[in-house]
Amino acid sequence: MKTLRLAALAFGFTLAAAAAKAPSFETWSYTGTDIYPSALIATATVDWHGEEGDAGEDAEEDADAAEPDPAEVPILGDLNGWIGARLFNVPEGAKIKVEVSSEGWMKPSRIEVTVDEAHDEIIIFPKGVFDFNALGKIRQQKPAVVTVKVSINGKKLPDQTENVVLRSINECPFFVNFEDQPSDDLSWMFAAYVNENHPWIDGILKEALEAELVDSFDGYQSGDPDKVVQQVYAIWQILQRHGIKYSDITATPKSKFANAQIVRFLDESVKSSQANCVDGSVIFASILTKISIKCGLVLVPGHCFIAFDLSADGTLDPTSETCLGLETTMLGSDKLKPLSELKLLPATEKIETQKNENDASAKTFLNAIAHAGGVFKEHGGEFLDDELGLDYQIIAIDNARELGIMPLATPEK
Repeated sequence: MKTLRLAALAFGFTLAAAAAKAPSFETWSYTGTDIYPSALIATATVDWHGEEGDAGEDAEEDADAAEPDPAEVPILGDLNGWIGARLFNVPEGAKIKVEVSSEGWMKPSRIEVTVDEAHDEIIIFPKGVFDFNALGKIRQQKPAVVTVKVSINGKKLPDQTENVVLRSINECPFFVNFEDQPSDDLSWMFAAYVNENHPWIDGILKEALEAELVDSFDGYQSGDPDKVVQQVYAIWQILQRHGIKYSDITATPKSKFANAQIVRFLDESVKSSQANCVDGSVIFASILTKISIKCGLVLVPGHCFIAFDLSADGTLDPTSETCLGLETTMLGSDKLKPLSELKLLPATEKIETQKNENDASAKTFLNAIAHAGGVFKEHGGEFLDDELGLDYQIIAIDNARELGIMPLATPEK
């Protein structure tokens, strides 16, 4: 993942006119003229390239430590950056200052570097000083202006101002497309919408306990795989009782450079009783992560479902007997009464209704496991072979958290 992003930087998108022979620069953005708040927030603590990627006075040495391919455009400053300047015809020993800003969401972000040798092209990233609170509140795309200021050896070059589009916080970029180069995979961004800290989760777990669908949510403490399945089923039935139906709302306004998909936040899916394949998988992954059950988002061409492991030592290997898939779009196959309505039924009717609904829910749950299992049986090896491309992936949530991908909180109103 780190290698992909570093390589992609060398073929990044420039947003202004071609360079002249004298020192000059262009605004450079990793996702072109589209800025994705979800990515800026989710990767705020990610260090793709280790500690040597930090911006500072020793930026030239930092870039050398990253050891990029000699054929690539050198990158200085914050190697984790998203927006910077692409300079041309930089003389040997040049002292360079770069400042990037945009009103309302990016405060002036500055860096000073000195280059030891001349460069035909070089990309410099300041450490972005973002207003994460403002970015998190963007629910509809809107225009913004990015201003980039550069000086070389004390001589100020003409400022560059570029119009960009701030996308909705619900838009999840999962590929960046480069001309004549392989796309850069950002599918780990889906893990940012998994929010194990969401306060709504406690209510779901409480409902499952009150319905006596499970004695406790103890993850793997029992050491019994059947009890792990029972916990997942308890969550399944409660979500069914919330009436969540499949709704294929994924399209986003087209972007020239990035592929993205709409992903709802947990409370949005529950309140609207709607979830697309990613939404449903995100809900499950959030709850399972909360109760310490290993899980991941399974990505196959045009679709997503969830995987979970029956063993604390499991690695979400789809060819393993301990790894189960769950087709979350089947949640809406049964019409179950909310617990509040079930409690109001006369005793005899309540018992009979609950039995019938439990039977229907359990049958659908097992079918959902079998359906996902069929995918694993047919394509299990493809999830493990990087050389076969990116069509089949499992985004393990614990791995994403270890990398530093932060869960996105539901935007404040």
